[in-house]
Amino acid sequence: MAAVKEDIETEGYFGDYFDMAKKKLREAKTGELRGVDILEDLQRAFRRPESRIDAERVLNGLSPNGRAYAKQLVTSGPMGDVEAAKECGLTPEDFEKAVQELEVALQTLRS
Repeated sequence: MAAVKEDIETEGYFGDYFDMAKKKLREAKTGELRGVDILEDLQRAFRRPESRIDAERVLNGLSPNGRAYAKQLVTSGPMGDVEAAKECGLTPEDFEKAVQELEVALQTLRS
């Protein structure tokens, strides 16, 4: 395997391609992966017809902050906690409560 890797790195086209791919990778920001998981749960709940009505009911039962975070995830996608809180117009403490509220609400849909 090491020899293959060396061959790829020495060939101009592929070596440049893999170098570019490495540069695009970055560490996830705090809360970003959690946002990905929550967004996937939301998408899964709304994709299945049998859970769509329940998902709407659960989201409508959230506090305004919880709904703001759900809306932010759907419209802007997952991002770090600091950026997401700012986009929702929430303090870090209120944002964390909104995230926890949304996670608990989505757990009720899974059970």
